[in-house]
Amino acid sequence: MADADYTGLGGASTEERLRAVGTGIGLAVGGFIVAVVVVAIGAFVVLPLLGISLQNQPTLSYPVTTILQGLGFGIAVGGYLKFSGRTGLVKVRFPDLRDAVATIVGVVLLLLALAGVSYLFQLFGIQAAQNQIEEVGMNNPEVMLYMIPLAFLVIGPGEELLFRGAIQGLFRESYAPIPAIALSSALFAVAHFIALSGGSLGAKVATISALFALSLVLGATYEYTDNLVVPSLVHGAYDAIIFTLIYAQATGLGV
Repeated sequence: MADADYTGLGGASTEERLRAVGTGIGLAVGGFIVAVVVVAIGAFVVLPLLGISLQNQPTLSYPVTTILQGLGFGIAVGGYLKFSGRTGLVKVRFPDLRDAVATIVGVVLLLLALAGVSYLFQLFGIQAAQNQIEEVGMNNPEVMLYMIPLAFLVIGPGEELLFRGAIQGLFRESYAPIPAIALSSALFAVAHFIALSGGSLGAKVATISALFALSLVLGATYEYTDNLVVPSLVHGAYDAIIFTLIYAQATGLGV
């Protein structure tokens, strides 16, 4: 994805850039719609037929719905790539040494960005909204033991396939790197609004802004390596660390 003009809008026409934005938004919305449908069919049709109920079983329901959502993202992106004839849009290959270094650096940068955002929030008295996973983890810490491996196996790959592989890849055809990363990061952050529970609108906006800043790191690692495996691993490692911290706090191990 190398491009000499990193901050410009690229050589595409205004119509092509607007079409790319529209398609990117459509992919984000479509991805979540497909995910909701897959979760609904799996949780309320397939599993009950197998004699499995997720009702009042957070230890089972949260990991299962996470897996089904990841499957939904994969179906949505796979369907788009197939029917649009753009199967080469998503760049994936076996990681090399450069990718491994980029993954480590990416995780470190994400944690530093999180620390920086947390410091700024504390400095200016900004209240952040709570993610639903935090509430689930504090009430049912054993759920985090399932979510840690799922961070690498499902959450990172699924979300990065949609937002970096498909959407950022799409934007890069019409935009230079920085605008493409910023646009895909904005969609990624806004998409997480539905996962926020409690807090005022201002708190949710602050949290979304923080997610946007963190997402820039993921977008940059994909741009730098041209390999979706890298941001998937960075994303997975970051989430796994967060899940581990929630578990430690909920069980008193962090005291």
